[in-house]
Amino acid sequence: MTNEEIAQKLMELNTILLVADYPEDHASRYPRLAYTISRMEESVAELVAQGRLQDEIPGVGDIVATIITEYVETGTCSKLQEYASDVPETIVELIPIPGLGPKTIKLLYQEVGIDSLLSLRTAIDEGKLKGIKGIGPKTIEKFEEYLDENLQ
Repeated sequence: MTNEEIAQKLMELNTILLVADYPEDHASRYPRLAYTISRMEESVAELVAQGRLQDEIPGVGDIVATIITEYVETGTCSKLQEYASDVPETIVELIPIPGLGPKTIKLLYQEVGIDSLLSLRTAIDEGKLKGIKGIGPKTIEKFEEYLDENLQ
């Protein structure tokens, strides 16, 4: 697994945890860690194999080391599986959309039930995003551009 793939998995974990009402102050470590990992030259998978993960990446304690190791070895982690049952798996489809971060994904999921690209398209078409705090016409336009390019 590449560093970029590990970083993406950590962003997915962050989103799932926030939508599942995991404490935000704990979930916020994953985007910072994803950023660090995505910019590392040395392979995180190699660090795991050599047992140097906690020595080489600041802020990685036992729990985070276990999560990263599970991702490297299996492609998933037990923490994700624990919380993913509370959130539709398709919610991770929303992560790459420009202007749509984990908190907004949570808001859209809770307010409108948006849990996938298709449900976002439907909500836009039905005008359900109007009046939602932080979602203006320009943001909706960005969403539509992304959907036009990525929704088959």
